[in-house]
Amino acid sequence: MHISLKNNHGFSWYQSENIFVKGYFFDENDNFLEKNNALLFLSKIRFKEDFLKVIHLINGCFTIIIKTNTNCFVASDTTRIFPIFYTFQNGDIHISDDIIFLKKHYQIQNFDKIAELELKSTLHTYGKKTLLKNVYQIQSSEYLIIKNEKIIENNFFFSYASETNNPASFNTQKKQAFTSFENTFKRLIKSLNNKTVALPLSSGFDSRLIAVMLKKYNYSNVICYTYGKKDSFEIENSKKTAKYLGHKWLFVEYSENLLGNILNTTFFKNYANYAGKYSAMPNPQEYFAVHYLKENKLIPNDTIFIPGYAGDFLGGSQFLKVIPKSLEASNIINLILREKFTNYKLKKKEKKHIRNELEIVLENDIYKNKIPSSIFEDIDIKEKITKYIFNSANFYTFFGYEHRFPFWDKELLTFFKRVPEKHKIGKILFDTLLINHYFKPFKVSFKEEIQPSLKEIIIQKIKNNIKSFLPLLVKKRLLEKNSWINYKPIITQLESDIKKNDLPLKRQMKSYNEVIIQWYVFLAKNKLK
Repeated sequence: MHISLKNNHGFSWYQSENIFVKGYFFDENDNFLEKNNALLFLSKIRFKEDFLKVIHLINGCFTIIIKTNTNCFVASDTTRIFPIFYTFQNGDIHISDDIIFLKKHYQIQNFDKIAELELKSTLHTYGKKTLLKNVYQIQSSEYLIIKNEKIIENNFFFSYASETNNPASFNTQKKQAFTSFENTFKRLIKSLNNKTVALPLSSGFDSRLIAVMLKKYNYSNVICYTYGKKDSFEIENSKKTAKYLGHKWLFVEYSENLLGNILNTTFFKNYANYAGKYSAMPNPQEYFAVHYLKENKLIPNDTIFIPGYAGDFLGGSQFLKVIPKSLEASNIINLILREKFTNYKLKKKEKKHIRNELEIVLENDIYKNKIPSSIFEDIDIKEKITKYIFNSANFYTFFGYEHRFPFWDKELLTFFKRVPEKHKIGKILFDTLLINHYFKPFKVSFKEEIQPSLKEIIIQKIKNNIKSFLPLLVKKRLLEKNSWINYKPIITQLESDIKKNDLPLKRQMKSYNEVIIQWYVFLAKNKLK
């Protein structure tokens, strides 16, 4: 067995004898453990039972590798933020956090066609696959047990799929949610150690709650920033939120001057390789803002970024928008194909291959006797939420910064996975709690909000269906009009890079991600000169 750990951006690997750990976690007594303290905590693991007990117990963002006399244990937390890749070569297994290193070391040239279709269609590969044949990735909440160069056991130590719903009343569940949020943010504050917090503050609820909680717990070392076009809808409420809470606020305008010629140097391509990892679309969205903050010395080197990733998912944003009422288990695969594989037009034969892959996923015992909507949510977590949303945090670590993800605290996940569908539709429980217990008391509940009503969600779905029949030129204009980030200059450069290399580009004009992901696949295949 070979272990090659090379990525120390933002978070570093810590090693003691045959124990390797990256990230941080809380133990059962809510002690915050990282670096050498985390190593000391893990040093008691000797056997499989010890390992499984620990990974079920701890709460945080981590990847752990432990070698004993007989086995090797590997586990990655629910965010999969520090992915591990592995390949079988010449009778040995090689584990690394750097898939590009594995590719070069073993001169791997074969690409997985199904994985490539998945990547183009959903912005990430599915399951353990990567773009490279015979190179695999560890998934969200997955653990491996390796013996004699073989994986003898792999499974998931946490699942969002639930067998039963919380039977308590709406008000009782609201109180339970309040307690979970309070405990979660107390842990967050403990983990920050008074370092500067950089909060990407939008006009939405998730980042606003983080801003409120930092104020509530008297954490004053906070810099909020908002980015995009100067006329972006995100500006007004985010600026007011920071002002009312007493946090410093910055705006990073995504002008053509700031976006510049991103392909003039290898810097952006280095980021794309670092963030894509042959398994996901390298998200450029916040790359420019973080680069700007760093280059202009607006934040210290030990700043910790706290994005509001996936809070709306916990609240139930998928319901009605994506998940229909009374979803049946037999319709889960059709729903995934219809709602998730939208970024690249697939042929019938290609869809059939992908359907076969999804059927294998659903055969896992963790989904036996579970509520169908919660199965869909769990698959979405393991795929889009972790491999695309959380993977986007690479624009923090690429520039050398740490991050925290408060909404992915295990206590919150455990609570919200059992919230009944009727309390998730329209994010009723989630939004009611946030507005009445946090936003109104801190005077950051505004008349004009971007949170869509149930009626607006239905109308938007109808509009999206109508859009699919519009001419490409009309859809292109709508894309440009609705781009609050100002992606057009970026996309123009990527399109030009593809065309000058005489490579094909397929467009449906549904999103700019169509161009980004196809450009990235060409980059991964070394076709861009």
